[in-house]
Amino acid sequence: MEVHKPKLVENWRELFREWGIIVLGVLTALLAEQAVQSVEWHHKVNAALADMDNELSRGDGPQSYARLAMHDCIASRLNGLRAAVERGDRADSRKLIDAFWLPKRTYDSMAREAATASDVASHMPHERMLQYRIAYEMIPDMQRLADKELADVGHLRALSTSGGPLETAEKLSELDAIEALQVDNDAMTREARFVLIRLGMMDLRLDRYFVSNNVAKAREQFGGCLTSPNLPASVFVPVD
Repeated sequence: MEVHKPKLVENWRELFREWGIIVLGVLTALLAEQAVQSVEWHHKVNAALADMDNELSRGDGPQSYARLAMHDCIASRLNGLRAAVERGDRADSRKLIDAFWLPKRTYDSMAREAATASDVASHMPHERMLQYRIAYEMIPDMQRLADKELADVGHLRALSTSGGPLETAEKLSELDAIEALQVDNDAMTREARFVLIRLGMMDLRLDRYFVSNNVAKAREQFGGCLTSPNLPASVFVPVD
C-alpha cells in the first residue's frame, strides 16, 4: 500500500496563493456571519420599535388623552366635596365620596425596558431612540401618581358613615385627602399633556379604538362634563 506524503510548498508564489485562499475563506465566513447578524438585529430593532409604538399608541397615549378630558370633571367633584365637608354635612359628604371615581389604569414602559435590557436599543438610530426616551420620560411618574391617587381615595373613604355633623378632626382629615387628590389631578394632567405633545412630535398616531374605549368609560361616570383636550392639531390624529 502506497502512502502519499503531504506536498510541501515549493516556492513563495505557492505559499502566498495558499495563504490567500485561507484568508479569503475566513473573510468570506466573517462577512457572511456579519450579514446574518445584521439582518437579525434589523428584525429585532423593527420588532422593538413596533412594541413601543403599540404601547404608546394603544395604552399610554389613549389613557393620557382620556385623563386630560376628565381633568375639569374631577376638579369639579372635588370642589363640591370640599364644600360639603366644610359645611360639616356628613350625609352629603359620604354620598359624594361614594360617587367619586378615578380610572384604574396602568401606565406602562415595558416595551422600552425590554429594548434596553436586550441591548436592542443600542442598535437603534440614536435620534429615534432619543425621541422614545423623552416620550417615556413621564410614564413611570404617571404610574406613581396613579398609585398615589388610589391611596388618597382610600384616605378619603375612611370617613365614617355614622354620626352627626363632622367633627373638626374629621374635616381636617378629609380636606387633607381632597387637597392631595387635587394636586394629583393637576400633576397627572401636566404629564399627560407632555406625553401627548411628544407623541405628536414623533408623528405617532393614537389608536382610535382605544381612545374611544377610554373616553367611553369616563363618560359613563362624568357624562357631558368631559372636555376635548386643548392640544395642537398635529397631536391627536387617530388612525382608522
